[in-house]
Amino acid sequence: MTNRLKIDYNSEVPTDKDILEMWNEITITELNDWSKSAEELKTKFSKTHCNGGIQIHKFQISDNSCFQWFASRNRLSEIYFVKRFFCKPELLNYKTNLKNDNQKPKCKETNWYSDIFDLTGHLARILGQGGAYENLNAKDAWKSALDFVSEEFEERFDEINRFSYNLEGSKWFYEVAWDYSFLMFDKRKNQVLIIDITDTD
Repeated sequence: MTNRLKIDYNSEVPTDKDILEMWNEITITELNDWSKSAEELKTKFSKTHCNGGIQIHKFQISDNSCFQWFASRNRLSEIYFVKRFFCKPELLNYKTNLKNDNQKPKCKETNWYSDIFDLTGHLARILGQGGAYENLNAKDAWKSALDFVSEEFEERFDEINRFSYNLEGSKWFYEVAWDYSFLMFDKRKNQVLIIDITDTD
């Protein structure tokens, strides 16, 4: 298998034409191979966010040399990756689950990190603080989040980019304090894992 983490320092910067062709050529496939800890995390969130919940989706992106140029260098934001990703037709099922009927919804990237060292903390805090009515004790919240991040990403914390974003027009969210959206891009596997969380009183 190609080493997607390897940077070819002799390769030229892709042109705008290359990038446009890349978005037309790459394909995205939804995956359903979830770890035991992922299923347990969903169960915990169904209790703490009882009027909303959690959705987790995973996608495989086909290999493309232009995409690889940006991904291996942690420069996906330069090709508006998050915004363009949600406009791909293969994301129809995902958008339907979020009650978003816009084929090309506006998406605002709000934060980006080159790793996921803090993802466990974010998920544990959300569980520990809970939704509108329920929460998980701190010890269980930390363990659930740690198990999920460790198992799903095989403790490759520095190989995953993390994005926070807002996908406009998604009626599944209640647009209150308990809304969260995270997108993790796995540079080694060329995979995307998305977590959406919401609740209301």
